[in-house]
Amino acid sequence: MKTFAKFKQFFYLKKDFFVKAQKYSPAADGAPNAVNPKRIWLYAESLGEFRLALYITDIIKSILSEKNAPAPVFFISFKTFSTLSLAQNNKDGGILYFFHPFFRLRTIFKKYVYAVKPDYFISIQHPVPKKLVKELLNPALEAKLIFMGISAACLKKMDINVNLTSSSSEKPEASGGSSFSAVVYGYSGAVEINSMPLSLKYASCFEKNGAGEMSRNGKKYFKNRIVVISFVSVHKKESDFILKLLGETISDESLRQKFNLKFIFVPRNIKNSHRLFKAASKIGLQPVYYRGNGENGSKENKGNSEDFLKSGGVKAAIVDKYGVLDEIYPASDIVYVGKSLFKSEKGGHNVLEPASYGKTVITGSYAVNFNDIISEMVKYDAITVTDEKNFKEVLTKLIKDEKLRNKTGKNGLNFCLKKREEFKTYFKNYLTGIINMGI
Repeated sequence: MKTFAKFKQFFYLKKDFFVKAQKYSPAADGAPNAVNPKRIWLYAESLGEFRLALYITDIIKSILSEKNAPAPVFFISFKTFSTLSLAQNNKDGGILYFFHPFFRLRTIFKKYVYAVKPDYFISIQHPVPKKLVKELLNPALEAKLIFMGISAACLKKMDINVNLTSSSSEKPEASGGSSFSAVVYGYSGAVEINSMPLSLKYASCFEKNGAGEMSRNGKKYFKNRIVVISFVSVHKKESDFILKLLGETISDESLRQKFNLKFIFVPRNIKNSHRLFKAASKIGLQPVYYRGNGENGSKENKGNSEDFLKSGGVKAAIVDKYGVLDEIYPASDIVYVGKSLFKSEKGGHNVLEPASYGKTVITGSYAVNFNDIISEMVKYDAITVTDEKNFKEVLTKLIKDEKLRNKTGKNGLNFCLKKREEFKTYFKNYLTGIINMGI
């Protein structure tokens, strides 16, 4: 069954990819005196990298426009269905979306490389298969490879020799010092790499619907003292733990008299939605499935966030569709960001996204993928970090103290706004230097 699902993933959006790739260039029709635009392949894994890829396309367009160069053709590849959901809603005629080449055969990589024929290949925060690197480094292609936000060790795993050097460019306040940037030209010699002073994760502060939206949609709901707590990107062990804790929380008479508590669960893998629905039903949360504001309600689906907030008996919504976090964050008062509470599920997910909406953010002590950012946010009182023992106490305190929630949320928003300006200036200068080399 898993193999069948992978085959479906491979062929989805790809059945006519090679035909589209050949015709996507505005000059592909062979018009006289036509100028071929730059062809840029952005290699993005999941949602965060995909959003950063879209931001990069905007910057590169502006750089080339300033140089009176034709608008480039972008190819963005990814590997998750949640990213596919977002890509399908992003209607941009200058971008062709497709899944990463799935089969790890050199002939497959070669087929994709020569279909795209990139002038630039930009990998965002992830190494790529060595066989793909070898095809991209073919001198006949004359492609420039750019790896952003990965370590020198990752480059070595791709058989790319590196010489560490320090960047001479002006840098903002350092954060994410373990990140590196590398520009690799079409040869296999030594490569200079420069440390990136700001983590690429700060691009999350550029969300179109975030970084400025402080209050929940529909302020009237505050009058009813509704407090919405969302648990996003949660994994199995922590979701089981949280549901057990919520069973105790809703039994607290002092909380029930003062607050109308509502909970939203966004599992990292929506295959777990049904299990969460059953578990939430057992503790009396009367859950509904949440499938986004664009869908109609049904017996088990209230359809949108407004219906969920208005429904008196329903205490929980279980998300079973990818790509709805931009609806969940505005409807929330408190957001717990998962894969961070237990060592067995350590890693952590993006804490900047809910913070950019001015929401109170909680994460666990095992959010190691965001340690650099979280440590800086803690200095600004912009996030709450907790562990298994203190989780219930921390959550109860935030539920009861609206002033504390608003203060923490505002600090998080201000933090994102500050980093947005720092990152915007630095990153545009960084990309300008790279792209100018090829003009």
